[in-house]
Amino acid sequence: MISLRSFDFDLDLNILNNRNSIQLYETEKISSVDQIMKKSVISPGLEKCDAVPMPETSRKKLSKLRKLERERTKGSMWYNMPAPDMTEEMKHDLEVLQMRSVLDPKHFYKKNDLKVLPKYFQVGRVIEAPADFYHSRLPKKMRKKTIVEELLADADFQKYNKKRYKEIIEQRRKTHFKAHKQAKKLKKKKRKH
Repeated sequence: MISLRSFDFDLDLNILNNRNSIQLYETEKISSVDQIMKKSVISPGLEKCDAVPMPETSRKKLSKLRKLERERTKGSMWYNMPAPDMTEEMKHDLEVLQMRSVLDPKHFYKKNDLKVLPKYFQVGRVIEAPADFYHSRLPKKMRKKTIVEELLADADFQKYNKKRYKEIIEQRRKTHFKAHKQAKKLKKKKRKH
């Protein structure tokens, strides 16, 4: 008998749950119809209009908007990495990173994959561990906003750049002098003949 009563009680609960779910479904259905009707072209007073109004956006515009949305991020495989707004500071930093093999003669860097600046990238900040406080940490006074500013403040980098610049100028002067000397010899030969 006990099992029969519990069965009847379970049956009554199921009926009540079904009624509640049907009522919820009907209210959701009505609210979704209302939402659809808000987007509809048909509105009160439509018979007074001369022509049927067009929907707000056409299919072509929607497809263009979707394409623009897809181009704003790298995609789901790259965790929707956004394409940041390119400022002058970021542009200069990216150019420095592309020419990093020139910065330090003792480091070897792999050749760049891209010849143009990347569209999708992220900028972060390295936070040092407490163990790095004394030996590999850059003091606040020496920290700058951009990589370019840090390089310009670095004395060793300045020294190396000046030395390299002098070498290049000297090399150009020598080649220019040799070319000038060669041109003089050719002029003399033309005069003799």
